[in-house]
Amino acid sequence: MKLLASFIFLFSLSAHAEQTVVYVSESGHNRIAVFTLDETRGQLSRLGDVLLEGAPGPLALSADKKHLYAAVRSEKTFATLSVDPATGLLTPVSSVPASGSAAYIHPDATGRWLLAAYYGEGLVSVSRISEEGVIEDEPLHVLDIGPKAHCIVTDPANRFAFCPHPMDLNCVDQFRFDSASGELTLNDPPTMPGGEGQGPRHLKFHPNGKWAYLVNEQGKSVTYCHYDAEKGTLTSKQTLSTHPKDWYPNQGSCAEIKISSDGRFVYASNRGHESLASFAIHQETGEISELERVPTEKIPRSFDLMPGEKFVVAAGQGEGRLALYRRDPETGKLQRIQTLECGKSPAWVMGVRLP
Repeated sequence: MKLLASFIFLFSLSAHAEQTVVYVSESGHNRIAVFTLDETRGQLSRLGDVLLEGAPGPLALSADKKHLYAAVRSEKTFATLSVDPATGLLTPVSSVPASGSAAYIHPDATGRWLLAAYYGEGLVSVSRISEEGVIEDEPLHVLDIGPKAHCIVTDPANRFAFCPHPMDLNCVDQFRFDSASGELTLNDPPTMPGGEGQGPRHLKFHPNGKWAYLVNEQGKSVTYCHYDAEKGTLTSKQTLSTHPKDWYPNQGSCAEIKISSDGRFVYASNRGHESLASFAIHQETGEISELERVPTEKIPRSFDLMPGEKFVVAAGQGEGRLALYRRDPETGKLQRIQTLECGKSPAWVMGVRLP
């Protein structure tokens, strides 16, 4: 019996070491849900949730995984929540003013600054994060950069930052970023134009630091860009549609983009076509080629590659459902293995490996 008890204890520790949790912003219920992913069974299960003061949108994680950050869009605040290392469950720590309803948040590489982009207000901001990992007070730096600022990310070296604008401006703002002071200043040139009618929405850097990829909201496409790491500037090189050739050209829009950690595949979500589109990345040129499209839930606004990248979780904002896919790391292809209900209007999905 003692041997059996020891085996069960060790197995429990091993299972805990491999635990993956999935956070989902259930904006229709003013809460963040916590799901566990059993990779052996290929199954998501709801563990719990935490109620916020308003509707959460974008989420981000501190580098030490001790805190989760959320933009509470309806209240125009930033929330800091502590992460239970054993379960992944969340506890609110603080709430501070934002500069509006932030559509995207991004901690910089030092962990000292939280960058944010505001779609409705046309702003970007930088807030200080304390040594304890808590967002401090209102934003320290705020720039008015024009309508529909949808995303902001720093480059791999943490020296520059980029903010795509769909629709009106159809461009990507290019900033210098001072990680000592948190200050953003427009670079020269200050923008990279989007392709005609494309509307860049979100941006991700390739692991090699030489390439970047944009998902275009209006163009329903993905754009490959060369990145000059010394100058901090982007140059668009190639754009491919995320839709089939026979799809209606005036319907739908793209939302999110992800790149596999091995740099071989890029994924984008199609709202309207209700699918996840995938592309293979040429490892010498950075160019992309069409791989496949898999059906997903209605209005797939957000999705994420889970840690280890053997699974993908996508949220259907239209009807409040999650789709779980098994991912083949060699081919990049996806196979749906589970669909389950979640709360209303899921706005963000983020997978985390604990501890």
